[in-house]
Amino acid sequence: MSDREEIERIKHGGLGPTLPVAKWDFRIDLGQSPDDAWKRIIGVVESVVAFDYDSWPDDEDYWRAILPDWLSSFMMTREECDAALARVPREQWDELIPNWEFGSWLDAIRERDWRWWGYERSGSEVRLVLQVTGIPPRIDAFKQILLASGAKILSEVHD
Repeated sequence: MSDREEIERIKHGGLGPTLPVAKWDFRIDLGQSPDDAWKRIIGVVESVVAFDYDSWPDDEDYWRAILPDWLSSFMMTREECDAALARVPREQWDELIPNWEFGSWLDAIRERDWRWWGYERSGSEVRLVLQVTGIPPRIDAFKQILLASGAKILSEVHD
């Protein structure tokens, strides 16, 4: 799928007649303000997919300027991350919320190995499907977009 096709899928919704063989299938609840949460998710994903790996801007300040504050403020600063990693046992690092430092998240989202496939929305609930394009897909970085937007992940299934 080309970048243009992915951008069209984001803008127009729907899942289409077939799903990809390798996929990550989410069911999410958009919370108290579903339209606002959905707009936040779509806005960040559109910004991310506008660049491929080779054209990705490496400047963290560039990303801080174009991505919304609600996303970057949801993540830890380097100092907060260092302090959390020092006090929390390594086997519990995945349980930290937020569990990303902004620069690390940018690196992971650049190497995302997933493509937006489509969604079906009914009120505050959304079924969202990502096509997995490489191993390992950086799904945890994608999940940060969902969580920072105020959405709750109800379930996820991957093939």
